[in-house]
Amino acid sequence: MGIVRGGDAEYEEFEPSYEEKAEKLEAIIKPLLEENPGSLKLSGKYIATDEINIIGNYSPIKAVRSLDLSDNQINDEALKSLFESDNLSGLEELYLQINFLTGNGLSEVAKSENVKLKNLKVLVLSDNRLSDSSIAEFLNSTHFQNLESLDVGWNEAGNETAKALGTTTTFPKLKKLEMERSYIEEEGFIELVKGDIADQLEVLDLSANKINDASMKILAEAPKWKSLKTLRISQNRFGNEGAKFLGESESMSGLTQLYVGRNYFDAEGAQAIYESKTLKNLKTLIMKEEIDEGSGLVNYSRPELLRPDDPNAI
Repeated sequence: MGIVRGGDAEYEEFEPSYEEKAEKLEAIIKPLLEENPGSLKLSGKYIATDEINIIGNYSPIKAVRSLDLSDNQINDEALKSLFESDNLSGLEELYLQINFLTGNGLSEVAKSENVKLKNLKVLVLSDNRLSDSSIAEFLNSTHFQNLESLDVGWNEAGNETAKALGTTTTFPKLKKLEMERSYIEEEGFIELVKGDIADQLEVLDLSANKINDASMKILAEAPKWKSLKTLRISQNRFGNEGAKFLGESESMSGLTQLYVGRNYFDAEGAQAIYESKTLKNLKTLIMKEEIDEGSGLVNYSRPELLRPDDPNAI
């Protein structure tokens, strides 16, 4: 930085070389791997494309099974490099929430013939800018047949994603699906309940979608949900009618945890759920959720996605 008389300041931008970045990043990674060779947490380290290439080419990374790259600057180009890294082929858990992904990279990964991360069991992609179509393409990919848990919440998942969930046959082990703050509508739910995924899932998070009474009827009356234990449908749009559909659901009788707070039903709807003769296995039932600092209402990276609904309804 050069200081000029009169109070003006001139700043010289400094961009370290690839070699300097590699030296710095490897100095961070090495002690972390010495402490725990199977898990590496690199959240909030300003990791971008060069850093992803450095990580992917760093041979000691081969032992890592869980990699946390959340809250960084990973873009679509870097995503493809990450998924095509030979050294990361043993990964079982990958956390990529709060990055710069728009969906182009995810689409390329879905179609790539060089994907190496085929052992993934847990993948978190929430709070990016993934398009509906890119998530749908991912769900039709054949690369991730070992995946057990997928989080695509706080993106643009909508009816195309729901349709893909209703038709895909390439996720036989998927047990947990999180799609909080998404945009699935009635037509999407009709498609979603057609496939095998609905019978596989043990945990489903549809908080803050567009579930109205008609959508609740589709979900509650679908002859599916054979494995479902936990359902999160807080912050949606259904009222007393939808609550009654839920309370009378025989297909959801296996539920042990149900979260339905901050919908539009009143005491009548709450009673229909609480006194349900079919939801007999519930151990946890949350029908009222207070608004506080921990309620997750604010998405700091995408404040326009507070809720895919009329803001006056909050």
